[in-house]
Amino acid sequence: MKIISLRLKNNFLGWDFDEIDFSSNLTLLVGVSGAGKTQILRAIIDLRRIANGKAINGFEWKIIFSTVNGTEFIWEGGFDTIETNELSFDEADKEKQDTQEKSSLVYERLTSNNQVLIERNKESILFNNIQMPKLSSHQSMIYILKEESIIKEAFDALNKISYRDHTRNGWHLRNSNQSLQSLKNKYNTLDSIVNSDEDIRTKLYLTYENEPNIFQKIRSRFIDIFQQIEDIKIEPMEIDELPKRLTENTAVISIKEKSVPKWIREDRMSSGMLRTIIHVSDIFLSNQGSVILIDEFENSLGINCIDILTDDMIHENKTLQFIATSHHPYIINNIPYEYWKIVTRQGGHIRICNSSDYHLGKSKQDAFIQLTKILEKQS
Repeated sequence: MKIISLRLKNNFLGWDFDEIDFSSNLTLLVGVSGAGKTQILRAIIDLRRIANGKAINGFEWKIIFSTVNGTEFIWEGGFDTIETNELSFDEADKEKQDTQEKSSLVYERLTSNNQVLIERNKESILFNNIQMPKLSSHQSMIYILKEESIIKEAFDALNKISYRDHTRNGWHLRNSNQSLQSLKNKYNTLDSIVNSDEDIRTKLYLTYENEPNIFQKIRSRFIDIFQQIEDIKIEPMEIDELPKRLTENTAVISIKEKSVPKWIREDRMSSGMLRTIIHVSDIFLSNQGSVILIDEFENSLGINCIDILTDDMIHENKTLQFIATSHHPYIINNIPYEYWKIVTRQGGHIRICNSSDYHLGKSKQDAFIQLTKILEKQS
């Protein structure tokens, strides 16, 4: 999947933003804290949730995207607004909607190649110009009709949107009934690993076990960044205090430093190292057409990591789309300004502009200085 353009509005929360055009595989959203950068990423994640049958209170959208097969879709719709005082703090809270009053779809439309595939309003639903019976008003038609071949292509594409947050404190415990051993037997080729729905850590483990040549490329790239490291491994957790069900489902990354006799497990390595391993794995192991959202790209990363990872996202990546946020001067100054989207806010309206809209200087230094002045006016 590649997001071509996007326009979103949330009537319940009282914000909207301009249509964004995405012309490259890397987009860096830059702006002061509170400008709305993270809000944009969360709204993109909400599109994936809507495609999976969730209702988002007061949410309106229009997205143009293409699939890996080159099929282009335009999907738009909107939910009604329910006034409520309930707060939602995280994704886990959002999944508790079954106990709450749900918003209903006011309209939904899906087109491809100038053909209207889905046309829905409060009174009727058409699929390929055929009247449909009354269906759930809380779930998108993309979700309801996801087994239809043309709809499945759009559904599968939207499910390639992912948000990377692998550096939270605590172990990364897989929520799965399948042991790592059973997955190792199931996904024993690179294609099957890459095209699986497993998270990137599990894919890294499967690559370590079944595709040593590819794992060696990931290892070498990591060692290019951290030259004090001589080896990496990822194996099932072995901790006596935890139930066997947890340990056999959880892969743990460890690194070996030069002249240090013992391996360093991920709970004792720097968060920057851990995050770098995940980002490098993304480049090699994400499904073709994945859209990877990274909030505050600079978090936990040293300058040595930032340079190489940025270069990989721009030059090594051919089939992935990265949308990242940053307000860190070093990040902004080291990503060419043609990849910038400058985010500013006035009240509930989030404005998103290309760097060319501001006629920034041609040199990297001039462009960065001008950007700094633009953002100072917003702070």
